[in-house]
Amino acid sequence: MLLAATLATCTFLIFSAAASAGTVGIDPPITASVVSDLNHVTSVSTQSKSAKLYKALLKLKLPSAWPFASYSAISSGGVRLGNLNVELGAGTSPYAGNQFVTFQPPALAGLTAALDARGIEHFAPIPITAGSELLYTLVQLPSYSQTSKLTAQFCVYGFPEGKPTRVAPANRAGLVNVSRVTINAKNPASWSKLFAPAKRSAGNLYRLPSGPAVQLIRSSRNSLASLDVSVRNVAKAAKAFKAVGIPVRRNVALVGSLKLKLLKAN
Repeated sequence: MLLAATLATCTFLIFSAAASAGTVGIDPPITASVVSDLNHVTSVSTQSKSAKLYKALLKLKLPSAWPFASYSAISSGGVRLGNLNVELGAGTSPYAGNQFVTFQPPALAGLTAALDARGIEHFAPIPITAGSELLYTLVQLPSYSQTSKLTAQFCVYGFPEGKPTRVAPANRAGLVNVSRVTINAKNPASWSKLFAPAKRSAGNLYRLPSGPAVQLIRSSRNSLASLDVSVRNVAKAAKAFKAVGIPVRRNVALVGSLKLKLLKAN
């Protein structure tokens, strides 16, 4: 069983012994999506390293999705890359791994029932509050996660700031948005149940209702492989990332455990 610290920015998993798993039934025809978009991806490191990366991305004039702050035993901050948020986190259990993928559904109501109908294992919704204020609700997906590697989950926000936009505002890296997120998966075909009715195209590529496309690559483990980041000028973008202290190797910016491939925007 996985155990992760609670995170007020909705990325770190909390696996509860009391949580109930979804049941497998007969799949009906799927006409509605349970995934609206891939809301954010997370790199987990130490607090000092994560805070430094968060500040470095802000120096590029990319907007903050939520401020970097300490929340009990953990810390987190999010930065918006247009249609995808990148989170820098610290303080989670080692069982949770150093990467997270967090999806957003159309609504919380009916989500677990829809997952049950698709035969997708899940845990009970976990509301996260600050006093009387509901910040967000998590629904965890253990069958798409891997201990100490990758955590997959849904998040339903109780506040608007965490939602990505279509493109990034003007910034020093000339970053536009993220065109594709590539995920290493032990069983790529199993993700089709999660992404339906989105059709799988060549190379296990799925185009979700909004946000970046998601591609699954068969691998011996589940992990985040890379982000295809559209920029106006690759050389200038690489120089901008280096200027704020983020390493760039062969036009790949290394943001913690995340690899951002800098590609010329169409």
